[in-house]
Amino acid sequence: MCIITSMKKVSVIVPCFNEEETIDLFYNTITSFWKENFTSHELELVFIDDGSKDATYEKILKLHESDDSVRFGSFSRNFGKESAMFAGMELCTGDCAVVIDADLQHPVETIKDMVDKWDEGFSIVEGVKSSRGKESKSHGLFARLFYKIISSIIGFDMQNSSDFKLIDRKVIDVMNSLTEKDTFFRALTFWTGFKSTSVEYEVRERAAGKSKWSGFSLIKYAFRNMIAFTYAPLYLITFLGVTVIIIGIILGIDAIVTYFMGDSVGGYPSLVILITLSTGAILSSLGIISVYLSKMFNEVKNRPRYIFKDHN
Repeated sequence: MCIITSMKKVSVIVPCFNEEETIDLFYNTITSFWKENFTSHELELVFIDDGSKDATYEKILKLHESDDSVRFGSFSRNFGKESAMFAGMELCTGDCAVVIDADLQHPVETIKDMVDKWDEGFSIVEGVKSSRGKESKSHGLFARLFYKIISSIIGFDMQNSSDFKLIDRKVIDVMNSLTEKDTFFRALTFWTGFKSTSVEYEVRERAAGKSKWSGFSLIKYAFRNMIAFTYAPLYLITFLGVTVIIIGIILGIDAIVTYFMGDSVGGYPSLVILITLSTGAILSSLGIISVYLSKMFNEVKNRPRYIFKDHN
């Protein structure tokens, strides 16, 4: 008796923002690689245009019209990469999905290693950077510090993690069920708790175009995700308060000692220092609390993560 088994479908989610120079190259690269390396896995490409200002949408639309395996979604404006990844998970129909950048800095060859691990029974296959490529020392230092904090909080090593990963359909379904608007995809996949493993890859140079990430945008992205996923900044407020109290006690003791020794000076400089530290701590604390309140306000409004102007 002949048993017919259907091919497993792998969805490849590709967030795109102003990537008109790389779309065709990415498509040709991944489809050629797929034909040469996969015989029992069907490919579905899901391009998400994140409100691009160039011809990215038009190029994706042409690919969709010429290839039935290409699906797409196009936002009404730029909603950010997090939203683009979640939109891709909403549209994809595969048994698993791989999130990958369109600029080919994530090597498509690594997808084969990820799928092999998935076939072995892993639900999450994390792409781990064996090197961070060519980045500034300050960027690398900041990234390591940020992921060290996140890793200590969630209990997983995210030191070299990225958005480049494979997730099983059951993980996709869980992610799609989340109602929160401010998301952190890299950490949330760990948070789901499904069986995971990792494969290493080397970050490559962009195939074309320029990076959309500036130093300021990276800091903003890191801070936003820390607020969205952790309570660490709130604990920092307590630390600041205790620090200022300790400094105040030390300066108070010093003031008493110098007074009885007859060395006290009018307009005691330590008082100025204490007032400055206290004011700084209070303003910093109010700023952190305000950010959390603004996040809560956004969640309460319950606006959608993104708005499609077109999708298929």
